[in-house]
Amino acid sequence: MSSAAFEAPSALPKAWSRRQFDIVRMSAIRQLKVRYRGTILGVLWSFANPILMTGLYTLLFGTAFSAYYGGSVMRYVFSAFVGVLVVTFFSQATTEALVSVVSNGGLINKIAVDPETFPVAAIAANTFQQSITTFPAIIVLSAAFTHDPLRVVLTPIILAALVALVTGFGLALAALFVFFRDFAQLWGVISFIFWMTSPVFYPAALVPANVRPWFEINPVGLAIAALRDVALGRGPIDVLLLTKFIVVSLIILIGGHAIFRAKRNQFMDLL
Repeated sequence: MSSAAFEAPSALPKAWSRRQFDIVRMSAIRQLKVRYRGTILGVLWSFANPILMTGLYTLLFGTAFSAYYGGSVMRYVFSAFVGVLVVTFFSQATTEALVSVVSNGGLINKIAVDPETFPVAAIAANTFQQSITTFPAIIVLSAAFTHDPLRVVLTPIILAALVALVTGFGLALAALFVFFRDFAQLWGVISFIFWMTSPVFYPAALVPANVRPWFEINPVGLAIAALRDVALGRGPIDVLLLTKFIVVSLIILIGGHAIFRAKRNQFMDLL
């Protein structure tokens, strides 16, 4: 296929945005159908998995760590659930976005479609399944646990910032994977580091002082802390924490989009 056909999206007409939306929607639906084909729970697995993992963490660590949660095992359960939700959504969505351009290389070479459509579709599919399962649960948890209308209102905003964070990483990873195919294995290690250096199933108070600076810049840990503040917090809202997370998410979103746009015209020779 000629390079002109591939480069057509760079000068897309006004109708392109709707066309892209339709492609994103169809691609996301296809991914969900393929992912849960033949399963009994279907998309509800996105809720069952965090529940099962939270149950395991509670069984192993609930009693031991309850002292850091006011002596309440139930508070530990809710805290662990929020942590598991963030890390599983981040890991699954970014991993699927990473390979999305390469796995759709044949389609990109046949029709004039913006390659950005495919990582966005991967993230949209994961966001949709969380939006009908765990995200509403977090909002209900915020209302039931905090009894603070402001925190309830802020919860969807923090969830939206989480989606922005994931989208930024997903776009950057999708672009880099076109050039560096070893990045899939490397990202598996990096995402595991993000997971283990975020206070998912253990209290942040246990983190040694010499590694706490990393926790301050770990975007996944920052997402967990911000979501816990609006969903489980009591007393004054940590405005600085929430603002920091939203700003970091927007910076990563803009940066990831810029990386993708800067590299996409070079994809043709590598797909």
